[in-house]
Amino acid sequence: MKKNLSAYCSFYGSKTTVVYLLVVLSVIALVSISLSPTTALGQERSRGAAEKAETKKTTAEKQSRGKRKGRRGRRGRGGPATVVVDPVIKGSQSETVLVYGRIVADQAGNVAARTRGAIGKVFVRVGDRVKKGQILATLITSMLEAERSLRSAEVRENKASIKRADAQLSLAQQELKRLERLRKSAAFSVARYDDKRREVERFRSAKAEAEAKADQAQAELRMADINLNNAKVQAPFSGVVTVLHVEVGNYVNVGANVATLVDDSSLEVEAEVPGNRVGGLDKGISVDVLPEFGKEFKASVRAVIPEENALSRTRLVRFIPAKNYDAGRVAANQSVRLRIPAGPTRVAVTVHKDAITVRRGKKVVFIVDQDKMTTVLREVKLGETFGSRFEVLKGLNPGDRVVVRGNERLRPNQKVRIQDSKRRGGSDRGQRRRGSRDRDINPTNQNKRDSNGEKSNRRKNREGSRS
Repeated sequence: MKKNLSAYCSFYGSKTTVVYLLVVLSVIALVSISLSPTTALGQERSRGAAEKAETKKTTAEKQSRGKRKGRRGRRGRGGPATVVVDPVIKGSQSETVLVYGRIVADQAGNVAARTRGAIGKVFVRVGDRVKKGQILATLITSMLEAERSLRSAEVRENKASIKRADAQLSLAQQELKRLERLRKSAAFSVARYDDKRREVERFRSAKAEAEAKADQAQAELRMADINLNNAKVQAPFSGVVTVLHVEVGNYVNVGANVATLVDDSSLEVEAEVPGNRVGGLDKGISVDVLPEFGKEFKASVRAVIPEENALSRTRLVRFIPAKNYDAGRVAANQSVRLRIPAGPTRVAVTVHKDAITVRRGKKVVFIVDQDKMTTVLREVKLGETFGSRFEVLKGLNPGDRVVVRGNERLRPNQKVRIQDSKRRGGSDRGQRRRGSRDRDINPTNQNKRDSNGEKSNRRKNREGSRS
């Protein structure tokens, strides 16, 4: 020890310095030993506080989920559910296929100018509704008026020619009669008598020619009057102006287009129907017409054109819309779809497509018990499709009232309250209110949705059990 101290002293300096260093090192070692238990204790306390906070958070989440479940349970057990029902009907049904067609106007075309001239005024604009005989435009008539005056003067001239020829003929006839009275006298001249006869014939021919020219001039005067009247371009039928082909100052010839009119009060539906489907379209048969916008309406067969398109193997069929269709929602050349009968008509029990729901892979409907006002879950077997209804092969009877709105969250034996579908604005409005469009009941897609929903529920249950 003395040797080590001596070595240290020799290296660092005096003994006092060495002793001071040893004391400092000892103090540092004691402080570190005293602080190490306190640090470990602080770490343990921080871990405990974190665990307590996590436990409180988990407990709060469980309580909130329990409250939500309680609220859902109270809401489900509150009052009766509001639903819309539709009856199961039995009647004549036929399978239909969709065929594309268009709206056509029975009267539509261009209004042409019947005489030549420059456009003086235009009295209509595109979109104006006009009546039969209403003036659409007028031509400048100064040239036509001058031409009429000329024809009128020719008529007067020919009338004067007729009068002159008539006077000459009368005078020649008188002279001929006087010569005839002198036939037995000595003063009678055969040559003069023959000359007077020829003169009478000449005056008769001149009178006939003057009369013919007068008739010609009169006809030309009538033509001038017609041209002057045709300077007013009139609507040949009532309709709407869709195109205006002229402006003020344009020069038009005979036959030039002035405006295009469409009579929207005589619209029809035209469709190219496959030849193998025409057999069921007898005259008067009613079909459903589905426009892109607006409500569907009925139309009856007016005529089947007896000519087939060799390329498409289709025939043109014209339909007359029913009187109660919404004419303001359709327009000429608008595309529509028609439900054409695909087979013979037969009696079937049908249910509305919105009443069908798929639960656990089975097609079911909810029937409303009118006495208890509760729902009954019934499995059904469906057949063919008839427009917006399905044929029911098994499970329902005619007259059963099934739920078509509000059946997504119904439970068996649940109390319900029936609401009138008219007050909800119709089925289309109800679908839009729920944010859905026209649905095609596809069991495959419905099974996928149900399986996805069950998977999500199982996932939520596992997460809840973990927590």
